[in-house]
Amino acid sequence: MFFERKTKDSSVLKIILFPIGLIAIFLTVASLAGFGPALYMIGVMYFFISVMPFITFLRTRNAGFLAVTLFSIFTFLVCVSAPSAIKDKSQIDLIPLFLVGMYISLMVVAYLTFNRKLRWRGQEIFELAALPIEDTGDSFSARPRPTGQVPISKTEMIRFVDFMTKNLLAFAFREDNRVIFVLALPGKDTPYLLGLKKDYLEDTWVAIDFDGNISVNITEKDYLLFKMDLDFDQLCQSLGNLIREFLELSKNGQESQIIEKMNALRLNPFM
Repeated sequence: MFFERKTKDSSVLKIILFPIGLIAIFLTVASLAGFGPALYMIGVMYFFISVMPFITFLRTRNAGFLAVTLFSIFTFLVCVSAPSAIKDKSQIDLIPLFLVGMYISLMVVAYLTFNRKLRWRGQEIFELAALPIEDTGDSFSARPRPTGQVPISKTEMIRFVDFMTKNLLAFAFREDNRVIFVLALPGKDTPYLLGLKKDYLEDTWVAIDFDGNISVNITEKDYLLFKMDLDFDQLCQSLGNLIREFLELSKNGQESQIIEKMNALRLNPFM
């Protein structure tokens, strides 16, 4: 699908910082203490790194993060086992098995990454909401906007919440009379996943109450993600309409069309 991008890309620096940091740490430790301690260091780092994807799996039930966890654990096992095997080949033990596990899980993670299945998709939702808007003007307002109504039962709401969370479209806050869907952008999900952020007031959200009323709040910080000053009222209405469309598709068991709609944007899987 050809379209004019209306949101800004993330910085390339954020993408390359992690691998460059790992290489720099490995080379620094190797030059000071040798390759054995350097491998131990990388292994320990991967052990701690494995915690975050496991927490993400527990909070979202997205099975892809189990593959990330396994990759980190197998990498840890390879790194801490390799130094002794390098010195004495009789101590190879389970290293070949760890290597197979590492490479298989790496292939799975690479596939999921290129298909954007491990990335919070708030930016794609913003992009879809902005697609029909051509009018511009400095019209930002910090107050939530009502954008319509959709009939929904509690069972349909539960199904929709599960879909939105598992597929990383939004982080859901359940309140007594409504559900708040926070549009999580990559890198901004960690406070929610760790339970450090107890509310959604500083983020962009779409609320649906159990009477079907939809309201939208877009923060100024997220509004600045757009390349131009899109008409704010139209943007809020379009975002509300989009979530209502997603909900209708979910009610009809057509969630795959939601994913296809976002995949059709073909945004860079790393930015």
